[in-house]
Amino acid sequence: MGKKMSWEDAQKLGMCREEESIFAKPNKYGYQINISHPKIRPLYERYKEKVGERILSDAQRKEFEGYILQKLEKKAIVQSTAQKGEQNEHIS
Repeated sequence: MGKKMSWEDAQKLGMCREEESIFAKPNKYGYQINISHPKIRPLYERYKEKVGERILSDAQRKEFEGYILQKLEKKAIVQSTAQKGEQNEHIS
């Protein structure tokens, strides 16, 4: 057998690059969020701690994804509103 790999090294191999999408590729589970993304992973780990689980059930994963999607939607609304405000300033 080959050398054993540390958990940290294995996790780094599984991580994606920051420029990749935070959205998951189509999958049979219906998951929408890529939990391997560097911006999502810390939030996912914190959520697992909060619910006291090492591995989330499908229902917990869906709840986590709902939380992330709400945050993304809220951020998009705020950015859209800010851009409209900037456009209105240029008109005045």
